[in-house]
Amino acid sequence: MPGIPGLRVNGIEADGRQLHLHMVSPGQAATLVLVLPRGLAEGWADVERRHRHWCENNGLRPLWTTPHLDPVESNYLNSYPSLERSRARRAAVGSALLRRIALFHTVTAFYRVQCWDDGDSWKVDARTAHPRALWHDQLLQRLCHPRWGLPVHVAHRFCHCAEPDAPYQWGHTCAFYFDSHDEDARIYLRLHASPEGRDYGRQMETLRQVGASQGWMARAFPRHAVQHHDQHHRAEQLR
Repeated sequence: MPGIPGLRVNGIEADGRQLHLHMVSPGQAATLVLVLPRGLAEGWADVERRHRHWCENNGLRPLWTTPHLDPVESNYLNSYPSLERSRARRAAVGSALLRRIALFHTVTAFYRVQCWDDGDSWKVDARTAHPRALWHDQLLQRLCHPRWGLPVHVAHRFCHCAEPDAPYQWGHTCAFYFDSHDEDARIYLRLHASPEGRDYGRQMETLRQVGASQGWMARAFPRHAVQHHDQHHRAEQLR
């Protein structure tokens, strides 16, 4: 069962640009607002309609507008009670990471970031198009800032970026384990210097569609990749 059990759409506001979400699971009172970037032409109603059609065409039953927990969701939650309790305890850390999500594009050069709870800790997986995972130390400093950061510290560091003569190959990975006095606040950050076959076209087109600025694109991707993509984009517009 993909998705978060009990997460529902509460409504679409602000001329279709804001999607309001809430939880219907017992004991969980969480709300979330997702805002579409200005550069994106379609609104949340279009996105919802497209995903609903996709679910129906693939034999799936959308649950994001049902008012109560579906039996499938209830069975899932009841099957893994200890896992769900541990995830509930780590919800505060997930919320703290979400509130600091801007750090992953303001102080780094990651073109893709994924985060999930694996039942033991929060996993953050990021990819950079640069030959080394540049700017990760700035991210670490801000995540561990004594006033503005999370109540964690870097307990283990597996990284050779600071070694000037260290050999480099695509697929180079840096890994950082954050620890805390609270065992539910563990975080694992993994950074890949992986350009996905050095074909940035798909990633850059997605970022452009969601309103990524030219300045950020130039920082996140190699200059030749940006120039090639811009030329291709202009050629497509002239057709």
